[in-house]
Amino acid sequence: MSEETATRPGRASRARHVYAADLVRVLTFACVIAVHTVSTVNPIDSVPGGAAVMLLHFTREAFFVLTAFVLVHRYRTGGLRVAPFWRRRFLLVGVPYVVWSALYTGIALSTAPLPAGEALAVLVRNLLTGTAWFHLYFLLVSMQFYLVFPLFQRLLAATRGRHGLLVAASAALQVVIDIVLHDPTPTGWVAAVLPYAGSFVGSYQFFLVLGGVVALHHEQVDAWVRAHPAVLAVAFVVTGAAAEGWYQWSVASGVGAVFATDVFQPVMIPWCVAVVAVFYALGAAWTDRRAGGLGSRFVERASDRSFGVFLVHPVFLWALTVGGAGSVASHLPAPWSTFAVYVVAVIASLAAVELLRLTPLSLILTGKGRSRRRSQHPDSTRTGSRPAAPSTVGGEPAQGGLT
Repeated sequence: MSEETATRPGRASRARHVYAADLVRVLTFACVIAVHTVSTVNPIDSVPGGAAVMLLHFTREAFFVLTAFVLVHRYRTGGLRVAPFWRRRFLLVGVPYVVWSALYTGIALSTAPLPAGEALAVLVRNLLTGTAWFHLYFLLVSMQFYLVFPLFQRLLAATRGRHGLLVAASAALQVVIDIVLHDPTPTGWVAAVLPYAGSFVGSYQFFLVLGGVVALHHEQVDAWVRAHPAVLAVAFVVTGAAAEGWYQWSVASGVGAVFATDVFQPVMIPWCVAVVAVFYALGAAWTDRRAGGLGSRFVERASDRSFGVFLVHPVFLWALTVGGAGSVASHLPAPWSTFAVYVVAVIASLAAVELLRLTPLSLILTGKGRSRRRSQHPDSTRTGSRPAAPSTVGGEPAQGGLT
């Protein structure tokens, strides 16, 4: 990429709507629900289930790339006012985080009740660590990134002209982080922090740096992706085979399926990058062909609802699988139980979000205001069309990878 031609942070201009991000977000969310469904429906030590999870475990890294991309693209030409930025982000993400942490803590306590004092202590711990349910860590990490985002911008500005070196150094650091975190027998401070490593922004620093750098060089990266589909396809196959091969070798060597699918493994880094690149390529191709039809409207609407779906879908996974051998999901044999639960969870989550968006609780439960009829975004990707609103990247005003 040409760093000399990247837009210099600090200059005011209008940021165009990146429609490709809509499809990246929708595809990644589909995979998020898939990995959670596989992990919820199947036994925790299922080797076939772990094989699927290994390939689906790119989702959190993909969202951190998207989070940094969205925010840096939004503010790459200036206009960031720190106090309003923090106020908006913590309102749209922090409030739902607190509310859903309380709701999911209540769900967990419904099956294992505790005295009021102990239950309150559990809620406080869950809020501090992002562990109320298996997906809420992402919101906690996102808020940590919002907090340091002004410094992140300064880092990108200070390394202008050396972004390739920054990405390389960050990738090397990520390898070290993954090696430290992927420890089968942790001791000392590592054992103390390891259960909460997934809730710390530093654990994903490479993917945030990658997303930020790509945003600053979006035009060059977009052109390269469009010109090299064969390279992306080969990278996708090779890195996916390497990740799956590493999983199979680990299991054959006596490693448990859960540990073998750990997201903090160096082999996952190239796989995650390859998937994000391929998803973006698909998004770019869709952008070129979108014409406001049913498919395009569905993608844009699904992208807009994605944060709410992320928040609510574990409720349906829990409802379909609670009770173990007597659950609803147990009435079908594997793998049909997984497919059925996935379809139901997706449809039910979308329907629930549509209903929530019509209520006064929409903001605190979905991170979005109540639904109102709005005109379509103008298509900024076609010659002669008007640019989208300056704050849009992949749908709504940029709030991060999720929203």
